[in-house]
Amino acid sequence: MSEIDELNKQIEKKRKEMYAVYEKNPNDPNLLKISQSLDKLLNQLEQILKQSSKST
Repeated sequence: MSEIDELNKQIEKKRKEMYAVYEKNPNDPNLLKISQSLDKLLNQLEQILKQSSKST
């Protein structure tokens, strides 16, 4: 599995986790931490995609 595929899998898992926590309690303090880790994954994916587009 490629790095991009793996990141997409992690992003989808984190997104589902965030939605589940939000549905239970929109004011859950863990929601911010989950959102930040999702942002980090999305930023990593963006960097990889930028690098791969530069190399082609």
